[in-house]
This record gives sequence, structure tokens and C-alpha cells, in this order.
Amino acid sequence: MAQFRFRLTGVPPDQAIRLIDVDPNQTIAEIKKEVQRAYKLNPILAIQFIFKGKVLPDNIKFSKVGISSKNDVITVMATQAGG
Repeated sequence: MAQFRFRLTGVPPDQAIRLIDVDPNQTIAEIKKEVQRAYKLNPILAIQFIFKGKVLPDNIKFSKVGISSKNDVITVMATQAGG
């Protein structure tokens, strides 16, 4: 387990950044569930992780992305699907 810094878009700065414990061997999809719980996001929201300008695909392992737990921030974008 390691702590990674996540920043949720569209919320006040004091609520945006969270340090969340993540197992780097999990897939992006599994980590999205952890992040959803940490931010108390509604399950109907679609979550995307953005790192260095790229949307991270759900099926890859977190460790394969090359994110540093010390220096990097993963942007979390939650959007409501449909409409």
C-alpha cells in the first residue's frame, strides 16, 4: 500500500486534494472504487483518472502507469452519465 495524492475537479480547494491509500497492484477500475468511497461520490457518477493529460484506462494496473506517490497528483473527474 502507498499513499497517492488525488485531486477532485469542481469542488472547493479545501475538499479537492486527498491522500488515499492505494495498492499499486490493483487495476485503475478497482482504485476508482476506493476513490469513490474516499470522496463519498454518488455511485451513478462516472469517474475518470487523468494523469499527465491522459485519461487512464480501467484495465491497466496502477503500477504500470508510473505515478510517483511523492510528486504526482492524479486528477479525478466525476461526471454524471446520460441525460
